Amino acid sequence: MAPVVPPDVAGVSAPPARLHLDPFYTKYADAQGIPVTSSSLVPDEALLATRDIVNAMLAHRPDVRDELVRQGARVGVMAVSEGTMDLPEQRDWKKPAIDDPRLTKCEVRDYAKTIALMTDREYWNARSRGMGGLFTTGAEENIMGVPKTRYFGENIMVHEFSHNIMWALRTTDPALIARLEKAYAHAREKRLWQGAYMANTLEEYWAEGTQFWFNSNKAYITDTLTVVNAQDLQAHDPEIYALLAEVYGDNHHIKADVFYMHAARMDSARVSLDASGKAKNDCYS
Repeated sequence: MAPVVPPDVAGVSAPPARLHLDPFYTKYADAQGIPVTSSSLVPDEALLATRDIVNAMLAHRPDVRDELVRQGARVGVMAVSEGTMDLPEQRDWKKPAIDDPRLTKCEVRDYAKTIALMTDREYWNARSRGMGGLFTTGAEENIMGVPKTRYFGENIMVHEFSHNIMWALRTTDPALIARLEKAYAHAREKRLWQGAYMANTLEEYWAEGTQFWFNSNKAYITDTLTVVNAQDLQAHDPEIYALLAEVYGDNHHIKADVFYMHAARMDSARVSLDASGKAKNDCYS
């Protein structure tokens, strides 16, 4: 059984002075050493849900938590009315250049008529309602499961915080990262995730896999296959499943995750494959 995450009764308060945060941040919750912060516009419930998601994801690997605390990891929550570049840490972000490796093939193809015409603020506020990294962010409406909002049906905080976990694993468990790289290479060779964001980079392979592990991702659907839960993931890509088990134990249910086993996960576009098994109009593989 996965370790039980002890309850945190501290709730929400003003950020401690020791964090030296921008005055933008007026709310704080403690995820066992990892600060979760927001402006006054975010309801307490969203901060507490985020705290509980972080604690659940780290419950099996205290070494990863310790490394994230050592590196000063934090989590920020955007209000519905706030955008990515409203957060102080991201106010100076620039839009990616055409050779940025994070761009998909389709984003590169269409760059001149899309990204090139946008300001930095327009790009980032349209592009993202959550980002991974030592400062991980998510959005109130997604954390609380507000219908008819962007990304409804999948938990973006689970996705983005898994990037943070992978970052820490590079220090605490480099052997696992090496095996992850081999699993990703094998998945691409076998075209396991044709047309899926999961095929885009090693980092997205891990993050999308994490969402499937916790039964909180939009389904991957082809003419012959549906992957929507942990059992499907194990059958389709056992290599990444085994690696995820080393990090998350046997816990497949984050109680604070509103999209766990949610019916909206099936609201996903079908990927059409050609006779060779390659996705048509593929932006990722």
